[in-house]
Amino acid sequence: MITVHLPFDLAGEFAASPMVRVNARSCAEILEALDFQYPGMASWIAEPDGHFRVHLSVFVAGLRLPTRAHVSTAVMDGAEVWILKAISGG
Repeated sequence: MITVHLPFDLAGEFAASPMVRVNARSCAEILEALDFQYPGMASWIAEPDGHFRVHLSVFVAGLRLPTRAHVSTAVMDGAEVWILKAISGG
């Protein structure tokens, strides 16, 4: 079971809890599970080409994925995945 932490505004937009548990072995499977429970959510998180949207920072088991990482990234059972809005500035 994977624990997924969502941005509060995204969770609110889809009437979801900001913490969701899903069975998955990759980020792609996480998105499929989220989209099944909350239709349309996956397209907010990833581009049609399978890369995470540039305005997000994604952490898997405490490690930040590279910007625009592909959703094929593996996820170990019991991991926590954080999807956060990226903050930029100068």
